[in-house]
Amino acid sequence: MRRSRFTENEIIHLLAEASSGVPIAEICKAAGITERTFYRWRRSLGGLDVHAVQQMNELKSENLRLRGLVSNLFELLRNTDTEKRQGVTAVGPRDGTRASRIAAEKCGGALTGRFSSVRVNP
Repeated sequence: MRRSRFTENEIIHLLAEASSGVPIAEICKAAGITERTFYRWRRSLGGLDVHAVQQMNELKSENLRLRGLVSNLFELLRNTDTEKRQGVTAVGPRDGTRASRIAAEKCGGALTGRFSSVRVNP
């Protein structure tokens, strides 16, 4: 897709000029755009101000970053699954059950499942 010559802030500024009463034909002539382009911009960004556009850009970049993190996690899981199938063990033993058992014993309970324990009254 072709990039615009105008930034979103410049487009917002042109839209604000139109909403303040400047004729659209005059704005288009000064900016060097067609009226069709102007109306397309107004349809897509009409209700936004500069602050909202900045927030939208921040959300887009955060979304891109989070998608990268998720794809990295899926790649890590895929590699771990492949290693398990091939018989390769992880770096060290997992202490999850050991930690749960210690916590259950300190509370005076018994380990009933992976994440839960039952308190036993003496």
